[in-house]
Amino acid sequence: MPPSVPLPPLPTSPSSTRSTKSVKSTKSRSTTLRGSPRPMTGSTKKPSLTSISWRPYKPTKYGSGRFSHVELVPQPSDDPQDPLNWPQWKKELNLASLLFMVCLIGAMKTALIASNGVMAVRYNVSYSWVAVLTAAPLMVSALSGFICSVVAKLVGKRPVYLASSILIFAGCLWNMTADSSYGSCMGARVLQGVGWGAFDVLVLESIQDTFYEHERNIRTTLHSIVTVSATWASPLLGGIVSYQVGSFTAQYRIISAFFAIAIPLMALTAPETAFDRARAAIATTPIFIYTFPWEPQPVQLELSKDSVLDYVKEMRPWSYESEKNLSICIQSPRALAAPTTTLVFIVTALPHCALWGLIASLSLLFSSSPISLHPSSTGTLLTGPWLLAISVVAGICFYRSTNQKFCSCVSNLTLAGGALLAIIGLTSFGLGVNSFMSWPTSSEQGHPVFFKPEAAQELNLPVLSLQLGLLAAGAYALEAAARPLLARSASFTASSMATAQRSIGDMHSWVIVLRNLVAGAFVLAVPHIICKEGGLKSLIIGLSVAQVVITLSVLLLWRFCEKAIWKMDGKVMGLVNLRMPHPEASFFDID
Repeated sequence: MPPSVPLPPLPTSPSSTRSTKSVKSTKSRSTTLRGSPRPMTGSTKKPSLTSISWRPYKPTKYGSGRFSHVELVPQPSDDPQDPLNWPQWKKELNLASLLFMVCLIGAMKTALIASNGVMAVRYNVSYSWVAVLTAAPLMVSALSGFICSVVAKLVGKRPVYLASSILIFAGCLWNMTADSSYGSCMGARVLQGVGWGAFDVLVLESIQDTFYEHERNIRTTLHSIVTVSATWASPLLGGIVSYQVGSFTAQYRIISAFFAIAIPLMALTAPETAFDRARAAIATTPIFIYTFPWEPQPVQLELSKDSVLDYVKEMRPWSYESEKNLSICIQSPRALAAPTTTLVFIVTALPHCALWGLIASLSLLFSSSPISLHPSSTGTLLTGPWLLAISVVAGICFYRSTNQKFCSCVSNLTLAGGALLAIIGLTSFGLGVNSFMSWPTSSEQGHPVFFKPEAAQELNLPVLSLQLGLLAAGAYALEAAARPLLARSASFTASSMATAQRSIGDMHSWVIVLRNLVAGAFVLAVPHIICKEGGLKSLIIGLSVAQVVITLSVLLLWRFCEKAIWKMDGKVMGLVNLRMPHPEASFFDID
């Protein structure tokens, strides 16, 4: 006998929603997590082909192919303009264009790191002033990221992406002519930083807009791998190019050439992904229909002059319309005040920022005698951070491919393991290098000398690269746990799937913004600290102790006060009336 059609859910409080899980995961769950969903008792099977609905009823929508048993999360609207309903080629082209720009931005962020020592001589300034060329755009990108997060809610993401791409391209062209002027180079770097912010905070939201939950794991992992590779592998090539050509601006000539591909890709293959599904649902008039299971309709791509012209006309710079009200504008600032945002930031920030500070100081430490590394050799020290960080990201992706949830236990273990890796890498690198250091003196060329003469034979550069790699691995392990922790809070307090996803995006954007701001401060401060006697040792011990205290404190807070923290998130962000009953169920898997 075919199963009967499920009735619409009974009215509940605004903060409780129906869990949209796959049938397989619903059946296999035998235990419940603290503050997470109870097993569903209702059927999630497809309705019979012969059953008739005599009331307005919208059937549950499922995937296709090997995902035909998976309920789509979020449920798409019936509007073909909904990004979830786009043909697969359109989704993948949009992702490719965004990742290509992310790759160029990552390369620009660390483009000068291997050449800092050479630039100090060329511009006739101290190393600290050269470090500002990396710190300033990072800090500016934090401010622009916040502004872009607010503006994207009003005008959509596409105009923000296009404007940012133009600013970045202009900054690259400017940097090509800044070989002999420090002020010109600083202006170009700041202009680039203004453009970086949009891609730092909005790309993951675009992936969330375009792909279903069961499709996001591989895409978010690909985004992380591209970011890690572009950021920490580019100095390997950049140092070689700068050393061989004799000009650190040669890197920008290469990067600028890639914009001949990046700009057309952004203009032609990155449509607007912001879409108000609630408004689309209201515009749809319910009718009495047979309750056939919903299946995504294949779209035939016909290449013709008319179809190409229609496609180009659809690529307007500005196509998103939203309600212009105060609540939308203050949504992002509210996310900053949420306790979970603060806790996630402080538990993930120190390893990430210490990594930036130490890597930005490599030329200061090793470009002078007795080590005397040239830029191409300095760049090779980043091999460890590149490879080990990618290994951690890929390992977490493999886990997610077999276990669709990042439950509380896994999140806590990830935080503890990431903090341990970061502390091991930080202390081994800092204390190991410090054991060969002496009070800085000036050489004949005016460069400070940090090491004893025997350090040139005893310092093992591959080991130093490995130690930095452990620090990077710990930093990216902590970062991998950030979004699931934010998702657990949003699933508890938000009244709907759309509200939850918006909250996750806002809180995660603030974590990135604050982390970029502090990373820029570390890039400025670490060279000053290293130049003081015993400064590196004191810095490393202080950061390690602070990370231990922070990690233990945060884990204990989440262990004993997790629901209280979630309730405070909801109150601060205005997501739920706390006098009403709270759900014990999450309406989506935690990503």
